[in-house]
Amino acid sequence: MEDITKIKQIVAEAKEIAPDFTYKPLTSGHINKTYLIQNNNEKLVLQKLNTTVFENLDAITQNILNVSNHLKNKTYPHTILQPIVFNDGAYLYDLKWRMFEYIEDTQTFLKVQSTQQAFEAARFLSFFHAHISDIAIKDIQDPIEGFLDFEKRLHQYEQALQIASKKRLQEAHKAISYINDNKFILQKWIMLMPQLPTRIIHADPKISNFLFDKEDANKIIALIDWDTILCGSVLYDFGDMVRSYTNLKEEDDPKAGNNFSLENYRALEEGFLYHLKDILTIKEIENLALGAKTVIYVQAMRFLTDFLNDDVYYAIQHPKQNLDRTMSQINLLKDMQEKLAD
Repeated sequence: MEDITKIKQIVAEAKEIAPDFTYKPLTSGHINKTYLIQNNNEKLVLQKLNTTVFENLDAITQNILNVSNHLKNKTYPHTILQPIVFNDGAYLYDLKWRMFEYIEDTQTFLKVQSTQQAFEAARFLSFFHAHISDIAIKDIQDPIEGFLDFEKRLHQYEQALQIASKKRLQEAHKAISYINDNKFILQKWIMLMPQLPTRIIHADPKISNFLFDKEDANKIIALIDWDTILCGSVLYDFGDMVRSYTNLKEEDDPKAGNNFSLENYRALEEGFLYHLKDILTIKEIENLALGAKTVIYVQAMRFLTDFLNDDVYYAIQHPKQNLDRTMSQINLLKDMQEKLAD
C-alpha cells in the first residue's frame, strides 16, 4: 500500500477534498493498484498504473478521452468514464497516477451469476460497440504492442518447446499433444483475419469490468476499465466473454467434465448480436464460434508457454498452476467443441 503522505499529495493536486479523507485498496484489478478515496461528501478512485504492462500511458489516456467524448456527443445514456484533470492540466500525475469519479451504488462480480446476467453483459457490450462503431480507427492507439498478434503467441510457444526442461515437457505431454493437434483452429483464424473489418474493441470484457446496480444483479450501470481499448476484430471481445463466462470450473481446475455452459454461450450470442446484428458483416456473424474457440485455444497456449518457460509471466501459488490453467482451458475448449457440434 502506498504511503498516505504520497496519496494526500496526489489527491491535493486533483481535487479540493478535505485532508482528513480515508483511503482503502480496491482489490478487483490485477494489473493496476486502485484505491477508494473518501470523505463525508465525496468518493474518488485513484489508480497507480502498471507501467511495465502499459508502456504508453499517454496513448491510453487519449484513447479514453476520444471514446468518452465520442459517447457524450452521441448522447450515450450510460455512465461514461472521464479522467479527472490535475492542477497542471494533465490527466496523469507523475506519469503514472490518475483519478476518476467513483460510481455510486454499484457492485461487481468475479464470476457470472446466471445465464440472464451473461446475456445482459453481452447486450450491454453490444450497445457500447454500436455507439463506438463510427470512431475513426486512426484515433485509437494500441496500448500493448502485439496484444492480438496470435502468430507471435504461436512462435513464443514453439520457442518454449525448444528450451523447456525434459521434466516439464514430460509433465505437460497431454497438453502439448492437444495444442499441437489443434493448431488448425489458429490457422483458420489467421486465414480469416484479412476478411474481417478492423473495429474499436474493449479487449477485456470480463464480468468484473461491468458495474451492476447495487440492488439488481442483472442491471448494468457502466462498462469500466478502458485501458485495453484498441483496434482489432470484434470477434475477440465475443471470444473473451465466452472464455470467461461459459467456464463452469475455476480457471486452475484441471478436471474434465461439465466444463462448458451451452446455455451461457447461447445467452452471450443473443446478447452480443442484440445491437450489432445490422452492423457486423456476415463473415463476422458466421464466425462468432471460431472467435471463441481461438481465444480459448490461444489462452491455453499462453498458460502452457509460461509453464514450459518455468513460470516467468503469470503469478502462481503452486508449481503446476500454469499447467492446471492450461488443462482448464483445454477441457473448456473440448467440451465446447462437442456441445456446439450437436
